[in-house]
Amino acid sequence: MDTGKQQRLNILTKDAKSKIINPFEKHNWQCVITNAVEDGEFLLIQLDKNNITYKIGFLYSSATDNRVYKRLDSEVDLIIINGSFYHIESFAYGISTKVVESKNIQDYILEWNKSASNGKISSPNPQRPKTLFKEFNNRIQSENPINQIWSRIRQFKTKGLAEKLVIQRSQQLGITLSQDDIISKASGLAFCIQNGCDYFENAINQKTNQRIISLYYGAIAFASAEMLVCPNGAKSLQEVEDMTKFGHGLYTFDSLTENAFEGFVVGVLSNGFFKKWIEFLEYDVSEFPTKKPRKAQEIDLTNPYVTNLIDLFSRIPELEDLLGMLTENQENWLLFNYDMEANGLRYENRGATYLKITDKSCSKTVEDIAKLDLPLEQIEYIETDEPYLHFRALLNHPDHKYWHEIIKLHNSPFTATSYILPIFSSINEYRCIATVILYALSILVRYRPSIWRSVVTGQYENYLALTEEFLFVYERLAPEQFLESLLGTKLHVVQSGSMLAVH
Repeated sequence: MDTGKQQRLNILTKDAKSKIINPFEKHNWQCVITNAVEDGEFLLIQLDKNNITYKIGFLYSSATDNRVYKRLDSEVDLIIINGSFYHIESFAYGISTKVVESKNIQDYILEWNKSASNGKISSPNPQRPKTLFKEFNNRIQSENPINQIWSRIRQFKTKGLAEKLVIQRSQQLGITLSQDDIISKASGLAFCIQNGCDYFENAINQKTNQRIISLYYGAIAFASAEMLVCPNGAKSLQEVEDMTKFGHGLYTFDSLTENAFEGFVVGVLSNGFFKKWIEFLEYDVSEFPTKKPRKAQEIDLTNPYVTNLIDLFSRIPELEDLLGMLTENQENWLLFNYDMEANGLRYENRGATYLKITDKSCSKTVEDIAKLDLPLEQIEYIETDEPYLHFRALLNHPDHKYWHEIIKLHNSPFTATSYILPIFSSINEYRCIATVILYALSILVRYRPSIWRSVVTGQYENYLALTEEFLFVYERLAPEQFLESLLGTKLHVVQSGSMLAVH
């Protein structure tokens, strides 16, 4: 066997599938390679549709012996050259069959489709396909996206549209709900959406202290809506109300340090609303403490289920610049990026991807990266001329095509996509962390006026800028994240006129 001829025939077979067979099969032609002739370096391809048959001779090169052309002249309806002509007149002479380059195949798709059609209707016509149910649109395109996001959220204030959303979410998961459950869920959902919208709208024109409280209760309303819309979540508004009988699920304690604002203690409990919400989001709550501390000696800030206010703020990437000016506390988020140098030039899915991990705080160690609840290995430092501290690690994702499908990343129009280090052992979703911050601030506003007064006009007034910047960012990001949770899908948010916009 001539190895060179066999290799060329293999190439020709591969190209026949991509250049001839696949394009014709898209138009419902049945395509078969009936013969592969090594000596002549050509293929015979038969196409059938609606009792119409065409035969094609597919040549490796136009510089093929004239005897091959004359053989094909009597056997096929069209001769196609894989590539471009080269002195075609010196080889393809004395024949009547048309000889064309493979790039012209579309002309014959059009012509032969007409010959196989029955008037205006393609024949044979494929069976009517099964159609997917219409989903609420998850694309946001606007000069001011937040306005359209709010418009989408407000749609579900009506029971009718809330009911449609409940049905859609159950269909997504293949779960059948009773009509009574659908009505009960939709009624509670519409009420919670109305409540959440009212709180956020009121916050727009309120002073900072009132704004904090409104946004906190708005977050509770939307978290309730998240649970009601999900087929596996709460079945009624009453069930959501019962979650609050044991309180918010969080507690606070005065600072253990001289800085009353930064050190304001916040912890989580095994009962109350926050625990129920986090449990619904499938986080592990089995180790949440059952009771809050009564005195300072009982507080251990190395315990993962207790933290302080500045540590919570350090998990908001959008506050990077302000945090750097106000505190020595280190940022608690990382940047994950595809490492082109380490992965080489192969882009196919290999079930594992090398990532470049950037720590802007320059405070993390390889041991810190290893503690992350992620399938990372081969973690090492990288020497680079770029600023900040960099690591390289291999992320295993055998069941997913892309590496970022298994990492919960924080997307923001204000900053680079980041990975937020978790609070309370495992929680790293922005809206959950932000809700805990709002809870702590609401306690300061209502029950610790001496500390809050120092924030507004006293020794801690620099933190007022931090708080107000946080509220500004939250009012932009939280509605988008809550809408994604309501729809059960990722939103695609683009500005009109951008490269990603639909024109």
